Amino acid sequence: MLIDNERKLRFEDRFRFNCGKELSCFNQCCKNLTLMLMPYDIVRLKNALNISSSEFLEKYTTWHVGAATGLPVVVVKQKNNSCPFVTPEGCSVYEDRPSSCRLYPLVRIKKAEEEYYHVVYEDFCEGHKQNVEWSVGEWIKSQGAEIYNKMNDIFSELVLGIYTSGKKLSGEEIAEFYTACYDVDTLRELADEFGCERKENDVEQMIEGIELMKKKHLNQY
Repeated sequence: MLIDNERKLRFEDRFRFNCGKELSCFNQCCKNLTLMLMPYDIVRLKNALNISSSEFLEKYTTWHVGAATGLPVVVVKQKNNSCPFVTPEGCSVYEDRPSSCRLYPLVRIKKAEEEYYHVVYEDFCEGHKQNVEWSVGEWIKSQGAEIYNKMNDIFSELVLGIYTSGKKLSGEEIAEFYTACYDVDTLRELADEFGCERKENDVEQMIEGIELMKKKHLNQY
């Protein structure tokens, strides 16, 4: 994998890419990958599969403490070195696929008020050779990624805030962070214990958990 760090693409900048079953590389980007999930990704996927967040996390993911942030990082378990949701016909959860899959071949960088994108190149990918051009903004809209970017920013503010503060969470705090941010259904069940509001809507409950962690670790009230 090569990330073109030299080019910082803004919304109006253009790149060439197209993907489809007719390409010999179809589904190759779903193999041998580390697919990190954000909280909103989990909400969308667990609802698409009609299972609870705890069941989704147990069945389809693993997690570890990030070396840089000291915070829980959730990744998809590979099945036979492939994403468990990929089929010969493509993605079985396409309408609710994670944000990184939607943006591919772009990587989003958000720093304070600055936002730009890099293009990812992989040896197997024929998509860059197709005679189809997009602006970054067109690509984001076509992939339904706007809401994902918005939700991811809410979570990233928490992660960046804890990281830049230099605060190190205890084992108990890490477990609490994991539940509050990633396991929306368990958070709803334990709302009184966590000291947060119980919301019927999953996205609202997810945001409630993230805001709870901001209050606790960043003193945001």
